[in-house]
Amino acid sequence: MSYNRKPVPSSVLIFGASGHIGGPLARFMAREAPMIRLRLASSDTARAATLQAQFPRAEVVQADYTDPASLEAAVRDIEGIFVLTPSGTDEGPAMTSLVEACRSSRVSPHVIRLVGMQPEADPRRIPRSLRDHGLGLPIQHPIAKAVLSDSGLPVTFLNSGATFIDNFRWMANGLRDRRTLVWPDRLIPYIDPSDIAEVAARLFLSDNQRHIGQFHTMNNGQDILRFGEVAELMSEVWGEPITYDGSRAGFFAEYAAMGEVRLAYLWEFFQYEQDNEVVWARNDFVERTIGRRPTSVREWLSAHRDDLLGP
Repeated sequence: MSYNRKPVPSSVLIFGASGHIGGPLARFMAREAPMIRLRLASSDTARAATLQAQFPRAEVVQADYTDPASLEAAVRDIEGIFVLTPSGTDEGPAMTSLVEACRSSRVSPHVIRLVGMQPEADPRRIPRSLRDHGLGLPIQHPIAKAVLSDSGLPVTFLNSGATFIDNFRWMANGLRDRRTLVWPDRLIPYIDPSDIAEVAARLFLSDNQRHIGQFHTMNNGQDILRFGEVAELMSEVWGEPITYDGSRAGFFAEYAAMGEVRLAYLWEFFQYEQDNEVVWARNDFVERTIGRRPTSVREWLSAHRDDLLGP
């Protein structure tokens, strides 16, 4: 029915186009929808130059959530925007600046915003110390959702109700040097960032109005694993024993370069997740949207063995 149709945007602005989600999104759009004008935003001059070399047909702009003038220029004449923010972003001012830039430029683009929240998370369950920290996901992403929901812009929220599979790259030193996976033993679903990128692309290319205003939680529909179980899966897939260390002492020693404050925050965040882990559930939203089974942890580990263990 026509009242459930929306126009497919003729132009799309992608924030974070040099990253592990924005990059695959830009490549998918350039390949599958070359008729759509792409504008790729980066806050870094060197990355902007690299993006222009990678995407010669796209317009590359420098834009920063703390620079209203750059945002206004970035959104001008744009009909779709993919929004993600760097870790530690103060989402209230950042998203308010984005909304005001759209108003100043007199555009009302379809905004697809990536967030990472436990579904239906009650902020009263978040420990005081995490709330006082202020810039972590449990606090900041609900703020971003509230600002964009109240903006009047047509917004779709893509919620990564999962951990990114490629986060295993952070753990490569222990895997390569000692064949040990070092990380707290959280229970979590998984998703490949490239699959998130394809979901976003297909929502931009969809004419289904019903996605406007929705909050879609994503995972690969297959894996909910503790990290101890992941170590067992690594051993099976790679054909050699991978040991597991989920201790606090091991975590703090392995990732000491992060600093005590950051590590303490992460340890408490994972404890908060553990206290609420019953909320996790597999779903098939990604599979239905992209028309294939999303990448499983097993498939990703098989494809990236040399990245994590060395050749």
